[in-house]
Amino acid sequence: TTTLIGLLKTARLLRLVRVARKLDRYSEYGAAVLMLLMCIFALIAHWLACIWYAIGNVEKPYLEHKIGWLDNLEVSLGKRCNSSEHCSGPTIKDKYVTALYFTFSSLTSVGFGNVSPNTNSEKIFSICVMLIG
Repeated sequence: TTTLIGLLKTARLLRLVRVARKLDRYSEYGAAVLMLLMCIFALIAHWLACIWYAIGNVEKPYLEHKIGWLDNLEVSLGKRCNSSEHCSGPTIKDKYVTALYFTFSSLTSVGFGNVSPNTNSEKIFSICVMLIG
């Protein structure tokens, strides 16, 4: 049900169309156009970061060897997940910032490699993000 409610909230994004129409009369101002493009880029990066997190989260319980990006994040932060403690491991903030960092670096074709795809699903998604970028 929370996913359904989240999908209903995305309908509010239609307001962006109205904002874009209003910004159309300011299109001769380069700063307004640049700001709009930056906001659209950030929104797309956010959506892709959510997908990147979902891929890692879905695959994590089924991986025989701990090779996913979430497992690597646990190791690099020194916060291993403990099955007996629900709150152990990286925080949701750590996971989101890392996912957003990965999508920004992939979209801009920088890709430092410190957050990298290791499973097939992660690699396929990474290829799609690079094509979008």
